[in-house]
Amino acid sequence: MTSAELCRLADRDMSEAADLSADAARLESQAASLRGLLEPLIGMSQRAWIGPAAEEFEANVRTSSGQIDEQAQRLADIALTLHADAARLRREAGSLRRQASAIDAATAAGCDVPIPVGAVW
Repeated sequence: MTSAELCRLADRDMSEAADLSADAARLESQAASLRGLLEPLIGMSQRAWIGPAAEEFEANVRTSSGQIDEQAQRLADIALTLHADAARLRREAGSLRRQASAIDAATAAGCDVPIPVGAVW
């Protein structure tokens, strides 16, 4: 591969990393807005009525609230995975740029030594 091709790959990786980071940030925001979403209903219910219907309603709200909190946690976990993938892509882009620089340096020095793609720099 030429240094220009490696740089294009690095640019693509950086673009994908930015997209993943933006997606992760959106998921984190959504997760934060979901947590505790239904909790205020319990207090409102306790002020509005009493008895078996109120207790059943509050139990249902607690169950639903727990399910929403679990979904929020799943979103947060996915966001962590996206952040990790973005970091991996950034590292790969850095490696590709170092390879491109090595090729450019070898070419400028008049060396005709092939530099293997995938070499660790």
